Amino acid sequence: MKNYFAGIILVFYFGLLGYLYLSLGHGDTYPAKPISIIVHSKPGSAIDYMARKVSEIARKYSKVPFVIENRSGTQGLVAMKHVLDNKADGYTLLGVTKSFLSTVMVNKSKVKLDDFLFVANMVSDPEAIISNEDRDFNSIEDIIIDSKQNQKQVWIGPGTGSRDHLMALKSWEVLKIDASWIDYKSAPQSILALLRDESAVYVGNPADIKGKSGLKIISIASDNRLSSLPDIPTFKEQGYDLSESMWRGFAFKKGVQDEAIEYVTKILQDVVNDEEWKVYCDETNVFSNFEKHIEFTQLIEQEVEETNYYLNKAGLLATYQEQSQIPMLLILFLIVGIVFLLILAFNKFIINKINYNQIIAGGIISISLFFYYQTMLFSIPENANVTNPALIPRIWIIILLLLSVILIFNSKNKIEGHNKLMPGRVVIIIAFLIVYLISMQWIGYFFTTPVFILSTMYLLLYRKPAYMIINAFGFVMFSYFIFNKLLHIDLPLGWLFI
Repeated sequence: MKNYFAGIILVFYFGLLGYLYLSLGHGDTYPAKPISIIVHSKPGSAIDYMARKVSEIARKYSKVPFVIENRSGTQGLVAMKHVLDNKADGYTLLGVTKSFLSTVMVNKSKVKLDDFLFVANMVSDPEAIISNEDRDFNSIEDIIIDSKQNQKQVWIGPGTGSRDHLMALKSWEVLKIDASWIDYKSAPQSILALLRDESAVYVGNPADIKGKSGLKIISIASDNRLSSLPDIPTFKEQGYDLSESMWRGFAFKKGVQDEAIEYVTKILQDVVNDEEWKVYCDETNVFSNFEKHIEFTQLIEQEVEETNYYLNKAGLLATYQEQSQIPMLLILFLIVGIVFLLILAFNKFIINKINYNQIIAGGIISISLFFYYQTMLFSIPENANVTNPALIPRIWIIILLLLSVILIFNSKNKIEGHNKLMPGRVVIIIAFLIVYLISMQWIGYFFTTPVFILSTMYLLLYRKPAYMIINAFGFVMFSYFIFNKLLHIDLPLGWLFI
């Protein structure tokens, strides 16, 4: 019976591989299944609200639904990486904002703007300078006069290196004033600080203060006034040539077929022509600004240079990691050698006294010390008001070191069965685990996982083929059902197949 069950598991496993890698069941015409919109922030943000409105209106025009997935983290890099890890098949769309320009430049990750095909821009959300009504500012001139009367005028907003921060830098340059920037991390915290009159100016978007009393928009950085805010003047109307807006649109991973680009572009154009979209734009105080791929890409290319200029001015494009004077591989070997020499000394140089717990603890200590050395290379520019990136890794490293040392002391003189054989097997399993984690990125979860499970069971002297097959391949099937279907988290297919 168990052999039949193992055979059924194998049939379903290979069927799953065919479905995932050969696109079986997806149909011959596009689109044949829902299109995911990946949003880099939590529900309720401006880009999330826009994506949900697009999804809602698109139901009138699209054969398949547009489904929103929120993948927050690292100012958008988590969402961007998720899109790049998926096939360029036209079913994974990224919600993009102007803030991504700063994210890619400042974080210096492997993700590049050139990795994406920018399908269409949807809206233009003008930057605005806002004050507390108690300040009695009625125009930009009032802000300039106040800056001259105060030693250092304070401007606030969410994020260092954010679009609001760069808008502040741009404004100081155009208005010829001297001011300082305080990062309040989020728009709500910044608004609360402004309500407490902790600064002269808050930089954000008009919608940020919607429903909040006691605040006043002094000016918006657009060519024209918003129809929803007809009494708010632009910078240009007040004599200052300054234009700065947050665009929001959509992008595919490069390599998507023309059929998918044309289909999605057509749906998005239908959305912006819909009356519901016009109501949405008025409600959120944004301009509807539909631009197709070519115009949208040209806009981004023009703004990359300007973003680079102001990020350099803010000191945010400095090198955040020093170069190690000693090759990293040599450092790793030295650390491993010293740690296991100390473990050998702890056991009075009797090799047979070294047990599994000590080997595992020694491996964790070695890796932890290696990472700690890397955190010593982190460097933060003096004018960058950001948390030291070494802080959190060092906290975890210290915890791992303490627990590993305790494990070594508790394992002293502990007698375990097969002590002469098993330490070597443990080392091999750890090596297999490292190879598994690396190869998974290249070959994919669905190929590497059953091989790793089968190899580990074999090394642990388990010799029942039917049960080995059921466990290894059944676990992969179970993982697919839980992650891909229930949680909508796509397990990696592997770079070689994307």
